[in-house]
Amino acid sequence: MRYLITNLPLELGEERKPLDAVLACVLGGRPGDYREPTLERLSLDARHKGSIRFLAAVGFDTGRPVQGLPLPPGAKLEQAPPPVAWTVAPTPARPRVVIVGSGPAGTFCALRLLDYGIEPVLLERGAPMSERVKGMAGLWRDGILDPDANAQFGEGGAGTFSDGKLTTRIGHPAIRYVLQTFVAFGAAERILWLARPHVGTDVIRKCSVLIRRHAEARGAQYRFRSPLADLRFRDGAVAAAVLASGEEIPCDALVLAPGHSARDTFEMLHRHGVAMRQKPFAMGVRVEHPQDLIDRSQYGPSQGHPSLAPADYKLVCNLGPARAAYSFCMCPGGEVIQCASEPGGVVVNGMSNASRDSGFANSGLVAKVNTADFGSDHLLAGMYFQRKWEQAAYRAAGETYGAPAMSVQDFLRGRASGNLPPTSFRPFAVPADLATCLPPFVQEQLLGAIPDFNRKLHGFTSRQALLLAIESRTSSPVQMLRLENGESASHPGLYPCGEGAGFAGGITSAAVDGIRVAEWIARKAGAPVFLPFERNVKAGEYATEY
Repeated sequence: MRYLITNLPLELGEERKPLDAVLACVLGGRPGDYREPTLERLSLDARHKGSIRFLAAVGFDTGRPVQGLPLPPGAKLEQAPPPVAWTVAPTPARPRVVIVGSGPAGTFCALRLLDYGIEPVLLERGAPMSERVKGMAGLWRDGILDPDANAQFGEGGAGTFSDGKLTTRIGHPAIRYVLQTFVAFGAAERILWLARPHVGTDVIRKCSVLIRRHAEARGAQYRFRSPLADLRFRDGAVAAAVLASGEEIPCDALVLAPGHSARDTFEMLHRHGVAMRQKPFAMGVRVEHPQDLIDRSQYGPSQGHPSLAPADYKLVCNLGPARAAYSFCMCPGGEVIQCASEPGGVVVNGMSNASRDSGFANSGLVAKVNTADFGSDHLLAGMYFQRKWEQAAYRAAGETYGAPAMSVQDFLRGRASGNLPPTSFRPFAVPADLATCLPPFVQEQLLGAIPDFNRKLHGFTSRQALLLAIESRTSSPVQMLRLENGESASHPGLYPCGEGAGFAGGITSAAVDGIRVAEWIARKAGAPVFLPFERNVKAGEYATEY
């Protein structure tokens, strides 16, 4: 019989021991009594700095009587659930499907459709990976922006130039499908069991290309530098995608997975009256510290232990009704990068390679922006609000694609001295007064939260701490409305999907939403319900995924 033991405490270094030996130590018997042991989950318990440990979940087969044996405090032993098989039969009908966007939502929607024998066409407004990497190199080296090859647009979507973390709160069964797919195409196997899986931008780029080649071999068509310019409808239902060249691609279903930065697409959808609503988001800055400082604060005397990865953190400060500031998309061992996609605007974000060895730690430090803050009831007011402050950051950087920057201590004093601590940012940081490129209510929330964060994480306000602006693309400023069958509430055949549509908050939840949309399309084409994936995702589960 196969069992699963969860919340099994392991001392630092013990996680490297053979699993059968660990089980024999806990449950008795000999290591050979425990067959096919597998590590299912490994999380770090750092609540007590002097006794940091791991908590593991281990699956195993055994013929020994193990139920009822004494276990370590908190540990639990139960029969292991059966594995889920992802295979499905082809659909009776083969609808023509166009997917807009090749990020995780569009990619995993395509993969799942291919499982059903449906061969989609993917339209990606940006460049293929090789050209995209060159475009980013030009931006980081020379400060030259390519609107079609940047951190937001191109093969793999925005997550390709990010921390590459796959952490999610949604708890959906399809997460395993996503993780196994990444492993099959080059990601480290450890992401299958780490509580906070991380791929790294260098690895996720390779995975994206290999996944695309695999999808093409199965019948998918990718078209790069092909932005969606318009839609054609027949009797209110979507009938074709229209490219900028005027070419029309007929379709029975169109999946909208353009990402949160496809602003011209949002304007086009608004002109057509596609059902959507304003959505709150967050805005602020990137804060950067030496990684050693964060490790020392988080790990205490255990700092430097070979079992410990570069430390991360998650901080929240509630500031009254509907106001809060918090860390966002924390990148241990990462770097801060320029992520602009529009001329005349500056956007920063964090990114890290698989090795996480930059020597710096950075995180978004953001405050709530509610719909009442937009200043207008226009459906796209949030988008225009983002653009306004991105342009202000561009001006604060001397009308360059540098990033306006200020030390944390100067920010708290309200005085820009011009002295900046070392930074990983590319292409360059520009000394500036961040009050010129942050909404006053955002600045107020950050000023209220930073001292609280310093009490929770020693050294947060040290002389080595730097702020760079502006972190504005935390999530989509709109949410498209869809029915229980996944279709747009206003236009049949249109399937809003992923982060840009307001239904995800990171790589994994976007990929899962793409799978869910594929299931809806397959069901409409005659496929039976795939029960393992029948779990709805609540908005609160992905709103603060990072």
